[in-house]
Amino acid sequence: MNSIDALKILRYSALLPYSQNEPCPNLGSGILQSGKPQGDVDCSNAATSIDALKILRSVAKLSYTQNEPCPNIGS
Repeated sequence: MNSIDALKILRYSALLPYSQNEPCPNLGSGILQSGKPQGDVDCSNAATSIDALKILRSVAKLSYTQNEPCPNIGS
């Protein structure tokens, strides 16, 4: 995950257009192996601006909280 992923999630949550590289499913639609929607990094069952913030904090090596047992970002 990187800042571009965070930007895409922010655009998605603001109902703005974003581009997605194939074969990646669109944000909020594809279900990952974790059973969560694409872009949902904190296991809240939705891709939101909070997910984008957590990705940005992870990229900047800052602390962030996860809903257990949700895996850490990038693991």
